[in-house]
Amino acid sequence: MPPSSEPVPNPQKLFRLWDAGQISREDFQRLMAVHARELIEEMEQARKNPLMAWMHQLFNRREAARWAGGHGEALVREILFALADEESFPPARSLWNATHPHVPLHVFFRAREMPRFRFLKLRATSQAVTVEIEHGGSDTAPPVREEFYLRRYRNMQLMVERRDMLG
Repeated sequence: MPPSSEPVPNPQKLFRLWDAGQISREDFQRLMAVHARELIEEMEQARKNPLMAWMHQLFNRREAARWAGGHGEALVREILFALADEESFPPARSLWNATHPHVPLHVFFRAREMPRFRFLKLRATSQAVTVEIEHGGSDTAPPVREEFYLRRYRNMQLMVERRDMLG
């Protein structure tokens, strides 16, 4: 179980830890409750300003449609899921269920609101993907730009091979 000073692992990692018997059911439930509280806080913010929430949803839908239309929804979901495995990647906390088709694709993007999460460039071949991402940021700090190189391995799953910080 992680010490309280460390961030809570993303749900995908928590499921793996629980399945491997490395954390108890009580620890699993307690740590998953942290993620549930984050989602509830986000819903409460949307409820406080429904017009702004609606506008953000429109921007996020457009962002998701842009990438899914150009490269296919399955590939975009696969990229998001591969990024969810990156330990030191803050948006990974909210990407863990990207392969679930019943979760709308647009909920993974944050095109205008902070912290931001959006694709800037995407180049894909059958065996490799390069994606430039803008993420994070706040009212006082600009978002971070990173380029990820993903490769399709023998099990046909995309995995992050390396990542580079951009200017």
